[in-house]
Amino acid sequence: MSLDLLHRVEAYIQRERLLTLGDGVVVALSGGPDSVTLFDLLHRLKSKWHLTLYIAHLNHQLRPNAESDAAFVKQIARNYPIYIGKEDVLQRAKNKKQSLEEAARNARRTFLDTVKQKTGANRIALGHTKSDQAETVLFRLVRGAGLSGLGGMRPISEAYWIRPLLSISRSEIESYVRSRNLQVLRDETNSDPKFLRNRIRTDLIPHLQKAYNPQIEDLLSRSAILLQNDDAHLENIAEQALSETLLYRDNRKFILDVKRFFGYHISLRRRLIRKVIFALQACAEAARFQVVERILEISSTPGNSVQITPEISAYRTHDTLIITQPARAYCFLVEPDVPLDINGKFSINILINHEHLRTVYNYHSNSKTAKHTVFFDLDQLPNRALYLRSPRPGDWFHPFGMQGKKKVSRLFGDSKIPRPLRGEIPLLVSGATILWVVGLRRSQIAPITPDTRRVLKATYSSMITQCEKRHL
Repeated sequence: MSLDLLHRVEAYIQRERLLTLGDGVVVALSGGPDSVTLFDLLHRLKSKWHLTLYIAHLNHQLRPNAESDAAFVKQIARNYPIYIGKEDVLQRAKNKKQSLEEAARNARRTFLDTVKQKTGANRIALGHTKSDQAETVLFRLVRGAGLSGLGGMRPISEAYWIRPLLSISRSEIESYVRSRNLQVLRDETNSDPKFLRNRIRTDLIPHLQKAYNPQIEDLLSRSAILLQNDDAHLENIAEQALSETLLYRDNRKFILDVKRFFGYHISLRRRLIRKVIFALQACAEAARFQVVERILEISSTPGNSVQITPEISAYRTHDTLIITQPARAYCFLVEPDVPLDINGKFSINILINHEHLRTVYNYHSNSKTAKHTVFFDLDQLPNRALYLRSPRPGDWFHPFGMQGKKKVSRLFGDSKIPRPLRGEIPLLVSGATILWVVGLRRSQIAPITPDTRRVLKATYSSMITQCEKRHL
């Protein structure tokens, strides 16, 4: 049994490409049968695969014998580098308003990631089994999940979380522990009925095995594999669809072409929304079914919007669907010949070449709609202190070529700038006077004239300019 299981796990590792020769592996070792079996198997494969193993154990401070559990792990892994962590998971759950299970899972992942970074390892090995997979599929089914969720756990995720035991059942693990005479811990909380997963393990799966199919774990595991394959194929299609639909993206926003977006099947539209939400670093809760459906509803009518999370909103314009975080506030002192890297590049230059001044006057003094570059008479500026700042409520300026003043918000509306993008457009100001609504319109302050002797040249390449190039 021992040798057979070793060969099966090694074949699974090779088939799923979980390890390569010479890998450094952090082994998550709780002391239970699954994790001890994982540790023992990797120990036996260590020489053949030239592995470097690091042992990691987290004390969740949930059980009275947690300290002795850590001592037990230190003893069985005494010949390896071992990292022991401690986290008050109950307090973490309260602080983050999470379930105890979710808080414990997140605490473990954070701890294991930290050990990986400290050791320079390139894999983290987890002891999930085929039985865990069956429980996961049923757990997600009764709580509601789509194709990705019902695919359960993957053999490898995020390129370094590996599950070498995912094809092995819990009963086979127990047989291996007995045949190898391994010492293990038993966690009494694994049978606590207050947790849904435990009720699935102790009540639902035994009932299904007895009343419906003795091989239910195998069937659920097989279904998970099939769903994973279908999900991976659809993800590839969704990646292509996103590239075709995307008009603009940065680390704070995505702008999608509505016409192309509605040309896709509803299943692809849902995937595109979820991909964008996750790309903006939102949690899984932000991409739940109800939220995605609300975004799909507002995307059918121009002018509609929805708040996805406190940080992320979706807005439908006539031609686009914008999913965005709030714009970062601009507040920069602008100095001559010192470029600023803000959503592109902003630079100020003083031109004192008199032969060039005539060209500047001829080509730029009457410009009403400055996009990339504007020129001002340096000596006529109200204030030499120049700043780049964000728009504020009540801002107004004197547009070049117009009588009177105009609100900046009105200029945004006339220019059909969607509300979520207006904060992205900085203002160049001289003291308290707006010189330029960057990329849209300059003011009539300090125009170039035949008497100009010194010219201030301002150049900017912004997100909104790039959007305009894509016909927003």
